[in-house]
Amino acid sequence: MLAGSRENELEAPRAEAVGLRPFRAGLVFGVFNGFTWMIGLGTPMVLFAEALGANAVQIGLVTSFVYLVLPVQVLATASLATLGYRRQMVMGWWLRALFLLVPLSLALASPERPAPWMVNAFVASVLGFCVLRAFGTAAHMPWMAAILPVAVRGRFFATDQALTAGIGVGTLLVCATLFERYPGWSAFALVYGLALVGGIVAVVSLMQLPDAPPPEPIALRTLPRAALRLYVEPGVFRYYLGLVLIGWSASAAISAFTVYYLRVEAGLPEGRILSYTAIQFAGSIAATWSLRAAIDRVPLRRLFQLSMAAFLGVELFWLFEVEAGGALRAWVPIAFFGLGVAGGVSNASHTTLLPDLSSVEERPVAISVFQSTLGVAAGLAPILWGLVLKEPGPHPGLHVDRFAGFFAFGAAAHALLFVLYRGLPDRRGVAVQRAETV
Repeated sequence: MLAGSRENELEAPRAEAVGLRPFRAGLVFGVFNGFTWMIGLGTPMVLFAEALGANAVQIGLVTSFVYLVLPVQVLATASLATLGYRRQMVMGWWLRALFLLVPLSLALASPERPAPWMVNAFVASVLGFCVLRAFGTAAHMPWMAAILPVAVRGRFFATDQALTAGIGVGTLLVCATLFERYPGWSAFALVYGLALVGGIVAVVSLMQLPDAPPPEPIALRTLPRAALRLYVEPGVFRYYLGLVLIGWSASAAISAFTVYYLRVEAGLPEGRILSYTAIQFAGSIAATWSLRAAIDRVPLRRLFQLSMAAFLGVELFWLFEVEAGGALRAWVPIAFFGLGVAGGVSNASHTTLLPDLSSVEERPVAISVFQSTLGVAAGLAPILWGLVLKEPGPHPGLHVDRFAGFFAFGAAAHALLFVLYRGLPDRRGVAVQRAETV
């Protein structure tokens, strides 16, 4: 039935008829939020954890928290009717910034030999950062879907992805420069200080966006029943959720473990690794910026297939690189660029499709259920992979043969998804149209 709906091509209004000017504050928020996110949950976080003596399991934990705590987002939908979209998101983003003070304080302490409690404190701070992020995120997509016209929604999210990736490149290049010019702990202190400033500017930008009427009150006791109905009812929600769960189980840990591999196994310096991650963001910029004019017209299943093909190519490269013992090291920058292309196309397509997986009335709960379900699966994946890939013994490291198996699994999963995405219908605007006719 789903496969049969492929002929239903998208006939969206021309996006050029509606401008993005009223929503520029949302793009500014994306830029500075991306700056803070890139430090607080990206490559600098992995490098800081490694500097404190983290092992592969702890790397998996800090990578997973952002996903594992997303069930908080489902619970937080119950407070949207009371707080409203803007107030809840502003509260969440203000409070999460406080947890950046923990790594900033640890870096300022400049420990010669970090004590075990330090890495544990850092892991706990990442957990707190992610919990408050989940609380605020419950408002984000429903709020944007409520204020953005359907005709420009794809262009807004593609632009947001491109700008966020652009600031990601700038952030990583700044971090790489700081690591080149300053000793490790001093560089980390500057990096986390900048992240705190970026978080403050992001919140100020949020406050400039127009608010939307809050949703109808949702009783906490009704959430399990609503979630169960979404899971069991045949349709695009369930089909797409299954596809994304397969993909994220294979790809959620690629960035963290390739960075960890290059640091602990290949011995590359932090600056070079950060430059590779900057190249990854350059790939995301190239992909999302090129999609801006087409994403509101092209069927999303084709874009998802493009993303799956890019993930497949990246995983095959790393499989051969690990098996060859570093013989393909000169091509690593291209692999990072390809990973950025894959993630950029996938993320822009995902955020464009997500608001229309349900009716307008169900949207806050449906988005939260989708993201929290995906988050738990994507969060468990790095932890489980960390247990599988951890080198036996007390010292940090990766089991190289199992690491190759990690990429073989990912390549097989994305080859399968390339085929399965042919059955994904494009539903943009359907939920809005249905609500207007009731």
